[in-house]
Amino acid sequence: MKETICNLLLFIQFFTRIPINLSLPCESKNFRRGSVFLPIVGLIIGGIQWGAYKLFIQILPLEPTVVIVLLIGVLLTGGLHIDGLGDTCDGFFAFKGSDRIIEIMKDSRIGTYSCIATIFDFLFKYTLIVAIAPKFSIAIIVAPMISRFTTVFLSAMGNTAKNTGTGNLFIGNIGKMQLVITVLITTGILILVMNPKYVIILLVSGIILSVVLNEFCKSKIGGITGDILGANNELVEILTLILIAIIMK
Repeated sequence: MKETICNLLLFIQFFTRIPINLSLPCESKNFRRGSVFLPIVGLIIGGIQWGAYKLFIQILPLEPTVVIVLLIGVLLTGGLHIDGLGDTCDGFFAFKGSDRIIEIMKDSRIGTYSCIATIFDFLFKYTLIVAIAPKFSIAIIVAPMISRFTTVFLSAMGNTAKNTGTGNLFIGNIGKMQLVITVLITTGILILVMNPKYVIILLVSGIILSVVLNEFCKSKIGGITGDILGANNELVEILTLILIAIIMK
């Protein structure tokens, strides 16, 4: 039980800026076993954003409230996944060879395609949440949970594109047992707030997008990296919001 709690705290510490001022074990096995808590991390992040939405919508119009919700998401994650999306777009849209793509992705400087990707990421999230939240504000929680579930899925099915990197803590390190438990946790929580039929649609859609991205990256650079996991998180989150908007309409 102690190890399980430590692994949960490790993932909150690793994936958020929530202050967990503890020295926690962070060996390969801890990241493997703790991977089942990634949807819980999404639940925590989305839950705080949803709480902020419910609070500020009482005193502000919808549009600035959604801006605050998005800002809180950035503050909670440190822009971790958005950075991954930007680096991925800089690398792949450079239209270079595989080694050069990975080199560009590791470059800390922001490029044109990173700027474009970041702008459209926020535009999609802003417009979709503005459209969805008045009728189904729980989507603010649903999207980050599903996106982080697909991070576990992609890590389990993918292979690493480079020998070192933060992504290697997850890619190829997650087994079938962790994946099954993650599915059960994600599904079990989501069916409490959504029709089970829609939960399945959203999960399967996220999986399909992750499979497509994995195959594309494998053909270009031989596998995936931590940046690509971050990019997948953002893309799945946007896809989830799009599908919820379609379902509602």
